[in-house]
Amino acid sequence: MKIQFNKRSLFLIPMVALALISTQAKSQNATPIHIGLKGGANFTDLSLNYGDLKNKYSAGYSAGAFTRVDISKLYVQGELLYSHKSSKVESNTLGNGKSSWNSIDVPVTIGYKILKSENLNLRVFGGGVYSYILNDKARILQEVKESFKKFDKSNIGYVAGVGVDLGKITIDLSAQGSLTKMSSDFKSRPLTFQASIGFMIF
Repeated sequence: MKIQFNKRSLFLIPMVALALISTQAKSQNATPIHIGLKGGANFTDLSLNYGDLKNKYSAGYSAGAFTRVDISKLYVQGELLYSHKSSKVESNTLGNGKSSWNSIDVPVTIGYKILKSENLNLRVFGGGVYSYILNDKARILQEVKESFKKFDKSNIGYVAGVGVDLGKITIDLSAQGSLTKMSSDFKSRPLTFQASIGFMIF
């Protein structure tokens, strides 16, 4: 129970920071609060630990909305994304196939603008992400498919990356890992690399 609490705390830290910065933002009229839409491609390795299974990255996608609070070079960003992820699985004894799943992802990150100007920002960011799996499919042998039914629906992870803002266009490159296991049977901790582009509505 203590380990689970610590993992959840990592996710709560940026959320607390968002609340504090939002409170400060209300008292500073010059502080911009942005809302936008974003989407992109991801590449995921399921990182299974089962027999002779070998994993390979496979492509997926994500789309959703984000809110960003800027204070000087510091910012906090929260996102709500619908994600489709998949990973290739190969085995000499179980056969080959592809595993895929859909989820709702809620990343909350703290960022810093290394380069800040009116029309160009270069950023680094990191934080936590909560994921809720909507469904999963394992197109491989029945033994593997049955185990996938035991996937934990709720997962806590981390995210880190770099980004650039060109006017209202925002581009991010990030890596997302898991702090909790998606399946106690497979001890899976997926690793995802993602490239996304967004547009700030205001």
